[in-house]
Amino acid sequence: MQLRYVIDTHTHADHLSVARALADATGAAYVRYATAPAREPVLRVHDGDHLDLGNVDVAIWHTPGHTPDHISLVVTDRRRGPEPWFVLTGHALMIGDAGRPDLAPTESAADLYQILAKLMTLPDYVEVYPGAYAGST
Repeated sequence: MQLRYVIDTHTHADHLSVARALADATGAAYVRYATAPAREPVLRVHDGDHLDLGNVDVAIWHTPGHTPDHISLVVTDRRRGPEPWFVLTGHALMIGDAGRPDLAPTESAADLYQILAKLMTLPDYVEVYPGAYAGST
């Protein structure tokens, strides 16, 4: 298997990502939202962009609220049909909770509410995969 993309859903002040190292080691494109801080090279994506993976389409949804550069990934497998199959929400959603808006100084609960409303526009049959569990570690 060859990796085409390594995607960080958001930047965080309290943990370190190894996504760039994985992308460099595999030759995959390192994907970040357009405004995310990142050293080059990085494939910068915007809300509504799509990553083509043959039979699979990954739609980029900008979902700030937890962090300003947060994205969710809406995945469609064209062999299954034209509708989305699942969404990877990063930390916009967590198991039993929503992402904390207080970790990013420019985000607010109102921003997070708008993102939750956006995610709720997905059909009921779309599988939701949150990025973490809720609560303090």
